[in-house]
Amino acid sequence: MSSYNGLEVVAAAAIAALNSEIVIHPMDTIITRMQSKDYQSIYKYSNGSLRRTLFTGLYQGFGPTLLAGIPSSAAFFITYEASKTTFEKAQTAGYFRGVPKSIFHATSSAVAELVACAFLNPAEVLKQNAQISRQSSQQGSGPTVSIRIMKQFFQQPSALWSGYWVLVAGQLPSICLTFCLYESFKESWYEGRNLGNETISQQIKASILCAGFAGGCSSWFFVPIDVVKTRMRLAVGEEMQLSSHSVSNPGHKIPRLRSSMRSKSRLLSVQVIQDLFLKEGFPGFFRGSGLTCLAATLGSAMYIGCYEGIKLALEA
Repeated sequence: MSSYNGLEVVAAAAIAALNSEIVIHPMDTIITRMQSKDYQSIYKYSNGSLRRTLFTGLYQGFGPTLLAGIPSSAAFFITYEASKTTFEKAQTAGYFRGVPKSIFHATSSAVAELVACAFLNPAEVLKQNAQISRQSSQQGSGPTVSIRIMKQFFQQPSALWSGYWVLVAGQLPSICLTFCLYESFKESWYEGRNLGNETISQQIKASILCAGFAGGCSSWFFVPIDVVKTRMRLAVGEEMQLSSHSVSNPGHKIPRLRSSMRSKSRLLSVQVIQDLFLKEGFPGFFRGSGLTCLAATLGSAMYIGCYEGIKLALEA
């Protein structure tokens, strides 16, 4: 990637996040519904054809995603660029001799993703629970559903970080692989065309193509983790719905529920994996893999390509 400048990175990351989310969010909604445990019963007919509800309310949960996506994107690229620049300066000064650049890219992206996930996870929990809301799909009231979901989770804010370590476990290797491939593909692109002083348009073209290919290649390997992560978040959403519906019950004790949720969260990932394997077998872990790879290809191309293009334009 190009040189590091804090304000340019923030501006480019914010615009890139906005543009990519607008395009990719509908596909992400369909993926979430396909990966949910109720996909067969809610979104498909008995003969295998798809119900219309699969394609309605595709922008449900867009608000929380946008609100958290911009700071998450800015945090990621600020950390990534700063970390990578630090490694490059250290190597120029004589440190880390013989260490491949791919190690720097992987380490920088890993540190950046740990920071970004802290912003991103709450929004992902809210978004995915809004995406499968049947009330919204039927009534088309996206914003109302997002607010309702947020009210449910604000009764117990800690639930917003459900699946954080699963998110990190899935995102870290995926992001590291994506950025290693991206930087490697782009370097090979320039070397193969003997480009020395590339124009902005040439750099943007290289970024778009290399990022798309890198994102698509890496995403397929981590679809099983994505499926488990989605099921965990939706399970927490169902738990929160039960909590909100039973508050008016005089015999209901909230502390007991919260205690059970804390203990459940420790075992939830194992339970989800067992349930998924028993009910759907190995193919269940790759539910929606084709659309996931397509979304990752388009999303990476738009996200990284837009980020690089805007940053290059600001630097010019």
